[in-house]
Amino acid sequence: ITIGFVSSAWLNTLYIGAASPWSIVSRVDLGLRPDGLINSSPVTNTLPVVFCQRAVTVVHSVQMADNDATDVLQCRWSNSNSTHNYNHYDECGGICSGLPSGTTLTGSNCTLSFNLPIANLYYACALQIEDYYNSSSTSPMSSVPVQFLFYAYNTSASACSQRPSIIGARPNTACIGAPIGVQLNETVIVQTYCPGQTIVDIVTSSPIGMTHSAISNSSSGIWAMILTWTPTATQSGPQGFCAGAIDNSGLQSDPYCITFLVNISAVSLIQSSATPVGNILQNQTVFEIQ
Repeated sequence: ITIGFVSSAWLNTLYIGAASPWSIVSRVDLGLRPDGLINSSPVTNTLPVVFCQRAVTVVHSVQMADNDATDVLQCRWSNSNSTHNYNHYDECGGICSGLPSGTTLTGSNCTLSFNLPIANLYYACALQIEDYYNSSSTSPMSSVPVQFLFYAYNTSASACSQRPSIIGARPNTACIGAPIGVQLNETVIVQTYCPGQTIVDIVTSSPIGMTHSAISNSSSGIWAMILTWTPTATQSGPQGFCAGAIDNSGLQSDPYCITFLVNISAVSLIQSSATPVGNILQNQTVFEIQ
């Protein structure tokens, strides 16, 4: 089944595709997988607009997750070739190839590398996230679109030389177990680096029902926002969250994205159930559990 939305129009300040039509298309396979189960489509999340400095190489990864843990996920450019693409329809309207020439996409981890040449313009990105039953499969089971914008800016002379950064409390790309009906409280912590640099906004893309506190400045250079969310049964599976902190000069942090695994309990370490193997150096403090 192919599901899509077609209308008009993109904004006038696009690098490619200004005032062009929208087209966004998803494909769902309702048949049984080779293992006899009904497939779960992959999920993705992103900030609607990612701010990037002009003429600086940017490496940007798009979040991908799937409730079918053994599926192989791939990311590709959306395209308008309805004869050959999996959806058999124009997937991207006027923003196909919306990023500058020379942009590269690594499909296995959905990572973009590019350079935005002109300031004060938006650059559209249209991608399809697709799931394969295994690494030998030649056709995806489903195709999920994600379309978003990059905005190029010139840094002002008064801006801090270092953009704000989101430093935790969870590491970027973390996966978090989230039981149904249990309230979760997570904290987004932002660090600033220059005198007078303040955080004026934390832009988010959140699961339905998640609330955010006001931004607090708990200590010098440290800012925080508390997330509160109680997952419901209808939200079972991976649910993405992304955030970007914006300072008073308009500089944005790198995107920070985590995945909540709803109806999956977090793993717990049983005390004294595992011990290091082999020779342990006196100054060794980090161990890996396999």
